[in-house]
Amino acid sequence: MLTFNMLLEKVEIDPKQVYLGRHQDTRVPRAQLRASNSSPYDLWMNQPRQFECYQQLQRENCFDKRGIVASFVVTPRKETLFAGLYLKRGVGKLPEGLHECPVTKRPVSDMDYIFYILDRDEKLADLAGRLMINWGNGYLAWIQRADVVEEKTIIEIRKDRVRDEEFPGYRAFQWSIAEIQSIWPSWQDALCRSKGIYLLTCKDTGKQYVGKADGEDGFLGRFLCYADTGHGGNEGMKKHRTSGYFVTILEALATPDQGELDRLESLWKDKLGTRKWGLNEN
Repeated sequence: MLTFNMLLEKVEIDPKQVYLGRHQDTRVPRAQLRASNSSPYDLWMNQPRQFECYQQLQRENCFDKRGIVASFVVTPRKETLFAGLYLKRGVGKLPEGLHECPVTKRPVSDMDYIFYILDRDEKLADLAGRLMINWGNGYLAWIQRADVVEEKTIIEIRKDRVRDEEFPGYRAFQWSIAEIQSIWPSWQDALCRSKGIYLLTCKDTGKQYVGKADGEDGFLGRFLCYADTGHGGNEGMKKHRTSGYFVTILEALATPDQGELDRLESLWKDKLGTRKWGLNEN
């Protein structure tokens, strides 16, 4: 079984000198979605210098006691992807012009943040964007000591660097509502451009709900509403206890009118029996 520590030792790096950092930020504001920097992964893919700035900007003394940071980003598929090694050179002031976090867009200042000077290390650089590890169960602990935690096993080393997946089309689309903010920006664009009929399925009971996306931001706006509230304002779903929903699209219409959307919504409720056996109350 190959582990990440084995790779470190192969290039003569002592795991006792290494922090493992797994970057996944759920504080992205809605207005920032559909941008090329809506998550640490997106930033790393599209604006690597801004990703490095994001990584250097910390509220706590998290990188103080070790000299190397092994950086990972979380992909939209929840994979833990190796982003590279960084050598800590010290602590400095925030760069001139840096007034907000590159991902969350929250204000930053020298009073509240530490800015670590981290230089990219070329060791293992050929594996950046290709190597996936199993982070384990400690997802809340985004920063860990490589020699103390259970060793991270290598899941996969891909032949080519990871790229954004192509949007599969509306009928093939399916995703967890709880993770809708993490999908690729190009997918968010596609969902925002179209309106239509969707199906929610409870992860625990299999009960279904048919609804229509007819707002300004199309499917994406409606799905984000469910992610925010858990029920989207629907009375049947408010009463239903669940750990979450999967969503898929039944009908996508580029230029629908309200009458057509209402007709299709009612038709799908009848077809799937969601008024009688599901979560639709009318």
